[in-house]
Amino acid sequence: MSEYTREIWIRTVILALWLALAIGGVSVVDPERDTTAIGAVLIAVTVALSILRPFRLSHLVFAALAAGAYAAVQGLRAVAEGADPDAPYVPAAAVGAFAIVFTAIVGDLLRDALVGYDEELDARQRVIEEIESIDPRTGATKSQHADRLLNNEVERARRYGRPFTVLMIAPDNWNEYVQRVGRQQAERIIAELAQHYLTRLRTVDTLIQTDGAQFAALLPETGVEGAQVAAEKLAAAGEDLLGVEVRTGIASFPDDEVTAAGLMREAEEALAFAQAASIRVASRSLLT
Repeated sequence: MSEYTREIWIRTVILALWLALAIGGVSVVDPERDTTAIGAVLIAVTVALSILRPFRLSHLVFAALAAGAYAAVQGLRAVAEGADPDAPYVPAAAVGAFAIVFTAIVGDLLRDALVGYDEELDARQRVIEEIESIDPRTGATKSQHADRLLNNEVERARRYGRPFTVLMIAPDNWNEYVQRVGRQQAERIIAELAQHYLTRLRTVDTLIQTDGAQFAALLPETGVEGAQVAAEKLAAAGEDLLGVEVRTGIASFPDDEVTAAGLMREAEEALAFAQAASIRVASRSLLT
């Protein structure tokens, strides 16, 4: 049982005990049977609003109005013609109003626990998704998660008006390289290459293995100039390890493209141009 699960049980028990005490107290003190039932209903509705919260202060507004109305009814009955002067209308008004208002506070305790538990579940789910999305061999994100991550970054960049860059990087003539060193050795080199790239990226950046030794890097909060610096570092690291030329293509949001698919396509085309032109870094923004 997690900490938040225990908190929910504890606060549920507290709420249940309080409801029993509040409704029981109202029924004992209230001199009229009909207002006792009304008081119980008002307490129950206050609990529901405290947990469901249709708008921010709904439970507090309702509790204040209900407490005032309940107290007013008891007060009117106390001064009504023929009222029993010994009946505890004033104590009933005080107890009922207090029970309704305090119920809103106790209901908040349970709602806080439920919200905390929901946030804990969301956090755990994000951790699980992140663990499942990482290739344990390379440390890079698996290619099947690229679309989701890319869409998230594009949406964030669009919402906050911040730059975002996709970088595509690959060595020249990879198939020939594999034939020369053997597939098993090539797989080990890919894992080592990914680690070289990861150590040169920021913690907020994401490295995605797209195909063999080809990788994509998602660089949030980075314009094309900053991406060029990063691309140069990654290409140099790859060349030092592989001993062959490494090319990179850059696509920037919003200058080059404004959609996730468009950015990936632009980065791949920039990479193809870099390979055809035998240059280390290429992008439409840099060329223009």
